[in-house]
Amino acid sequence: MITFFFPLARLVFPAVDDNLLKYNYDDNQRVEPEWYIPIIPTVLINGSEGIGTGWASKIPNYDIREIISNIHRMLNGQEPLPMLPNYKNFRGTIEQVMDNQYMNSGEVAIIDSTTIEISELPVKTWTQAYKENVLEPMLNGTEKVPPLITNYKDYHTDTTVRFVIKMSEEKLREAEAAGLHKVFKLQSPLTCNSMVLFDHVGSLKKYESVQDILKDFFELRMKYYVLRKDWLAGMLGAESAKLSNQARFILEKIQGTLVIENKPKKELIRMLQKMGYDSDPVKAWKQAQEKDEEEEGAEKEDDSGPDYNYLLSMPMWFLTKEKKEELCRQRDAKMTELNTLKKKSPEDLWREDLAAFSEELEVFLPAPSHE
Repeated sequence: MITFFFPLARLVFPAVDDNLLKYNYDDNQRVEPEWYIPIIPTVLINGSEGIGTGWASKIPNYDIREIISNIHRMLNGQEPLPMLPNYKNFRGTIEQVMDNQYMNSGEVAIIDSTTIEISELPVKTWTQAYKENVLEPMLNGTEKVPPLITNYKDYHTDTTVRFVIKMSEEKLREAEAAGLHKVFKLQSPLTCNSMVLFDHVGSLKKYESVQDILKDFFELRMKYYVLRKDWLAGMLGAESAKLSNQARFILEKIQGTLVIENKPKKELIRMLQKMGYDSDPVKAWKQAQEKDEEEEGAEKEDDSGPDYNYLLSMPMWFLTKEKKEELCRQRDAKMTELNTLKKKSPEDLWREDLAAFSEELEVFLPAPSHE
């Protein structure tokens, strides 16, 4: 089986956040996480509908750009704005009737005195079902209701709807007076009174409005941006310390202030400790991150004692002028990256993710034209 990986997926679920998730274990092997955390609430984009024991849930789709705009508002300390349900490529209208209740309408137009054209059906109304349940009875009539139309033809594509319907002038005038949308059943209600979702701890929660879902998501996602900044700061700090120690080691070796030749390993370790060299910073940081995982998974042996292999196992060609300069550049670049991160807030990290996603979104799914 081939799984298609949508190009935007890793912008919605940044790889760096994989390090923050809580993973399940199967036979002491780490497998998938309990859940992933996107940068936008995907349930509002995809919608959700289902029935469970004691609960029914129905959440319509919303426009991805409106959702991003509302997240930006909340990042700026503002309240999210109300949003109307939105369905990709739907050319009809969705209007609010009252709180959490909407009316979605298809599109119908009069072509001439005996012809109308239906160019859109209500959301989740399929052309075949509409033809069988609405147009065929109108064409053939029933025992109690005479025929309303004289003929119809369909000219659909895989993305558009088009019914061309013929009827007498008198019937068309009567239908227009009664309302074409009503007569041709081109309206259907859309209610949002049962928005029930599992929260991040696996408990069912009923939401009163889509704004409440946004706020709940925002609060949780912000916590993970705080965790991400802490994780990145720790990682960059460890990598920066490692490069600084390596650069210092090479410089002191070249200058002759550090002599390691023909000495026992234990003596070398004591000497490096006395001179203030750090035990492998990256290894130490990773071990600190893995403590929680070791409690849930298989226990690992504790490698006690300082580890200077990252210094003592460097090749001889690291002593060349070119490699020395490259190592110093890497050290400076990593320190700059760390200092840049420290100046950013968790909100800044979220804004950067949204900007990167929005840029690619315009490439793969350009905003619809309103011409």
